[in-house]
Amino acid sequence: MSEYEYGNLALNAEPSPQHYPRPISEPLPYPDYESERKAREEKRRSLQYANNVYAAYKQSTRARTRHMLSLIIVVMIAAFILGISVWRYAQIVELNFSNVRLTRQIKELEKENSLIQNEISNKMSLEEIKENASREIGLQRANPEQIIQLNFSAVDKVIFAAEAAPENMEYDFAVSTIEEWVTEQRELP
Repeated sequence: MSEYEYGNLALNAEPSPQHYPRPISEPLPYPDYESERKAREEKRRSLQYANNVYAAYKQSTRARTRHMLSLIIVVMIAAFILGISVWRYAQIVELNFSNVRLTRQIKELEKENSLIQNEISNKMSLEEIKENASREIGLQRANPEQIIQLNFSAVDKVIFAAEAAPENMEYDFAVSTIEEWVTEQRELP
């Protein structure tokens, strides 16, 4: 029953029989402190044992966790190193394949070039070159008046300007004619 009766916190001065049904006639026995002490000691021992078991379990769990973690780290490092080496070998193989492909392409292009050169050499003869020159470029055979014979002797000689004026004029004319022809050829599209 609550302590709050009769509108305030004060208890009724006379204990009612319902609260204390029988009067205390005999003395209360002394509590058995020895059994309580033994029970407390037993409880303390069981708690201490449970605590020791828990601490040992926790310590062994930590050791197992550390061991497992170190094992996982070692495996991951080994896998990483293996992955790097496999990746590098894959790159080397890929580069090797590209080199082989490029070598094949070079050989094919060389074959094509040799075939084209053979076709060109077979198709082009001196007569065809003359015909193409007269047809496409508009070149003509030189008239006998257009041909100038130059006499270059094998012996070097010293020429003075006053003495060799007539010979020098022919040489200068020939050189200027050749230079004009070369410049005209360069100007053509």
